[in-house]
Amino acid sequence: MAKTVKLRLRVLLAEREWEQKDLAERTSLSARTISELYNNKTKSYTKHSIDELVNAFDITDMNELMMIVDDEETDN
Repeated sequence: MAKTVKLRLRVLLAEREWEQKDLAERTSLSARTISELYNNKTKSYTKHSIDELVNAFDITDMNELMMIVDDEETDN
């Protein structure tokens, strides 16, 4: 079974009681980019995007931001 990387933005935003627009305001990322990342529609992640998210969420472990799942899994 194939594996894929998914961002945990739904969880991170819920934990902080933030909305996507709040994250856009805390980063230099556009609302569209945040939406695509949130919905795991992005084919690749730029270093800039990852850096922005890591800083906005004050992440020290990449496991907080990303997870590896089977292709069929849809949990974020």
